[in-house]
Amino acid sequence: MSEFDAVVGIDGGGTKTVAVLADTSGRELARATGAGANLQTVGAEVVRDRIATLLTALADQIGHAVGVRAISVSLAGVDRPADVPVATRAIEAAIASVALSRPRVSWELVTPVPAVTNDAVAALAAGARTLEGVVVIAGTGSIAFGIRDGQRARAGGWGSILGDEGSGYALGYDALRAVARAHDGRAPKTDLTGAILAHLALSAPPDLIGIVSAPTWGVADTASLAPVVVRVAEAGDLVAVDLVELAARELSISVMAVIRALGFESGQPLPVVQAGGLWQASRVLRDRFALHLSEGAPFARPALSEAEPVQGAVWMARRDAGFLDAALS
Repeated sequence: MSEFDAVVGIDGGGTKTVAVLADTSGRELARATGAGANLQTVGAEVVRDRIATLLTALADQIGHAVGVRAISVSLAGVDRPADVPVATRAIEAAIASVALSRPRVSWELVTPVPAVTNDAVAALAAGARTLEGVVVIAGTGSIAFGIRDGQRARAGGWGSILGDEGSGYALGYDALRAVARAHDGRAPKTDLTGAILAHLALSAPPDLIGIVSAPTWGVADTASLAPVVVRVAEAGDLVAVDLVELAARELSISVMAVIRALGFESGQPLPVVQAGGLWQASRVLRDRFALHLSEGAPFARPALSEAEPVQGAVWMARRDAGFLDAALS
């Protein structure tokens, strides 16, 4: 018999995954952070192993018996209906392995299977304090997602090859191309050249070829250049400013697609949650996005999320377990 009930919320993005064990009121009892858990990028087996590692870390921080009544897992890459059972089986396997090795935590779920959704759902819950509205994520990847009267719509989130416009990856990729073009004389010179070379400890633009072509260079590495681009844009470099402007415009286009799909109208203000590290990093991105969005949807109210996405996952777990208060705590 457990000493008290608890819930688990997990937010798995492209770069990192955060897991929180909370009591019935939402108070955090334990936290663990690990590598990204994008289902499409790393696959179900890696998702299983990484979630199991985080659940084990949570269990090791608890000094008494706990009964987990609900778990809500929001993962990047859970984009299609067919992805949900794949991700769910991975989470179930992770829980089963931890249940054997850490019996102090018992899994007494009130739902027959763990709740698994796209990471945008947790971000919306965290930022809007409801599951009604739109969220636009700009981190390693990007996606716009909305819910209205239980109906869902999304735009973007196609991944680094097919989309993710306005993401950290897209911004880093465009900056690398701008540096290459400037070096050739095919495009204006830019302070991005010196900034990116310094960031990667390289001497000249041609050195980039070996770095970005290496098997060890991945999507997250390209996205890690986004803060460099933002910093150069904030300093006034016109090429970098144009790249941030493009990101803002693409993100607003995705949000407008969701607004149209769900039929949101100007009858009342529409919360548009801005989640992801890129929003936090760039005032220019926020300002330009707000301008573009106001032209198409003046009733939209974009605002940076004041809560971590993992808090939205905890909120949803509390809801599923019947512990939810009137507002997100």
